[in-house]
Amino acid sequence: MSSRYLRLDPETVRLLDSCIAQAQHAAAQLHREGVDDVMRMRLASALMEAISLGERDEERLVAFALQVVPAYREKLAKQAPPLPEAPPRQRRGEAVAPGR
Repeated sequence: MSSRYLRLDPETVRLLDSCIAQAQHAAAQLHREGVDDVMRMRLASALMEAISLGERDEERLVAFALQVVPAYREKLAKQAPPLPEAPPRQRRGEAVAPGR
């Protein structure tokens, strides 16, 4: 039977402590309503997920956690290059002209 608890060494606990502090600070600047208990829980859960997947880079951990903040995702979307246009769809049975 697998345990739902994750054992953490002291170094990982220090890393998580630093990451949650950074994530809360950044979230407070982005989220108009501030950081409440629910937001802290969401940030912490995201950090635990990333840690359980093996991530140990502090910057990537904080960025991963911040993805639970809608304003952070909106900011990322505005910075991303526009998606290329999809090619026109061909209807079933319709031939495509050469060179198109």
